[in-house]
Amino acid sequence: MSTLTFAEVLKAECAYLQAAYPDRLGEIARAHALIANGHVIPLGDGNAQVLSERDEGMVYEVNGTCSCPDAVYRHQHCKHASAWKLYQYVQKKLEAQVAPPVEPAHEPVSGIDPRYLTTIQGRPYVRFDGLLALAHERGLVELSTTVVTATPEFAVCQAVARFQDGMVVTDIGDATPQNVKKHLVPHFVRIAATRASARALRRALNVSEIAVEELGELSDHEAA
Repeated sequence: MSTLTFAEVLKAECAYLQAAYPDRLGEIARAHALIANGHVIPLGDGNAQVLSERDEGMVYEVNGTCSCPDAVYRHQHCKHASAWKLYQYVQKKLEAQVAPPVEPAHEPVSGIDPRYLTTIQGRPYVRFDGLLALAHERGLVELSTTVVTATPEFAVCQAVARFQDGMVVTDIGDATPQNVKKHLVPHFVRIAATRASARALRRALNVSEIAVEELGELSDHEAA
């Protein structure tokens, strides 16, 4: 998609303003002329200098108000202030059309590498491999799981995470054929074990965000 030039954006914006505010046609035209003729000089600090059209060498300072006689003595909204305001608006629109899209960033989650984070319905979730990677960095020496119970309809597993500093954390995870992803239904006992391990690691690492593996089936529009 082609981008517009400053002059094109300025022309389009003036046409819009004149159509929207027919009682200000002259003011808008004069502001346009000041900009088009190079009389508006940005100072880089949010203020500008505007050269007089009538008095050669006369420069007005515009910083919310203007130093011209109309603004100072008659307390009128002058064309110089209008020109600077219009200039700024056009510049913002010009920058917006060429600015690269900003990818949404995950908020930091308890030391988890952002590569292991995902967003679902606006909330951050962690992946099990991210938990495992962080656990190894913090001295994980053993992660074991035991099947507590398993029937065709329900499974419970227990996980034990041991660390070099002597910390031992235990937790359980459960699964049924109904609360796992469809393609994993034949392996729902293994999912119970993974959930138990994820919960044990989250407790050990003080990660409150839920692991993706703890979730059930998601529709396509729920995962991002």
